[in-house]
Amino acid sequence: MRLRTNGVSWREIDGETVILDLSSSTYLKTNAAGSTIMRLLAEERTTAELADGLVEEYGIPADQAKVDTETFIAMLRERNLLDTADS
Repeated sequence: MRLRTNGVSWREIDGETVILDLSSSTYLKTNAAGSTIMRLLAEERTTAELADGLVEEYGIPADQAKVDTETFIAMLRERNLLDTADS
C-alpha cells in the first residue's frame, strides 16, 4: 500500500504531519508516530514494514506497533487517502 498522490498534500512540521485532502477539502493532523508512517507510505509498504518502522523509530513492542499501524491505516482507508488499488 502507499499514500494516494492524486489530490493529497502533506507536510511534516515539528514532528507532526498535516494532511490535506484536496478532493474533500479536509485536513488531518497526526502525531509523531503517524508522521513516521506517512513518511514510509511515500513508497509501497506492507503493514508489517510500517509496524517495523515504528519499532525501529520508537523502540516500542512489536505487538503495540502492529495495533497502532493497523489503526492508522484504517483511518487512512476510511478517508480514502490510500491508492484505490490498495484499498
